[in-house]
Amino acid sequence: MVSETAKKLVLLVLGLADGHIDTDTRMQKLAFLVNQEVFNWVKFEANNYGPYSKELMKAVDELEKEGKLVYVWDNDGVSKYYLTEKGKQDAKKLLEQLKDEDENKLKRAMEIIQRHKDDALSYLIAYVYKYYPEYAEKSKIKDKVEEWIRYYHL
Repeated sequence: MVSETAKKLVLLVLGLADGHIDTDTRMQKLAFLVNQEVFNWVKFEANNYGPYSKELMKAVDELEKEGKLVYVWDNDGVSKYYLTEKGKQDAKKLLEQLKDEDENKLKRAMEIIQRHKDDALSYLIAYVYKYYPEYAEKSKIKDKVEEWIRYYHL
């Protein structure tokens, strides 16, 4: 069974990103930042490419089955996440609920998404590795990311 908090995290991230995110990496890293810095709803672990949550991907599958999300691969092999109308309604309800519960947390999550949703993927990865090095321990691209960290002066 998929946790409701994992589904909430997916809906929140997509809702704050105007209903659309390109690439699994961007989805994982944005969700990770919101999770670590604001809500702590989902478990992430160090993986081959930095922090990763199996629970988050299970939530994506579940939301897709519920008709709230579409997960597709385009012709270039890029994964894309889209909220459906049903998903947009759920995301809107969630945002209203979070605003009532703790507006400061919601604002912080909004700031993270707005700040990072359009980052170059290399910058986003470098940022996460720089500020959360414990999640980069098992990374297969650590050397490359260390170059990016220097390049971006992080």
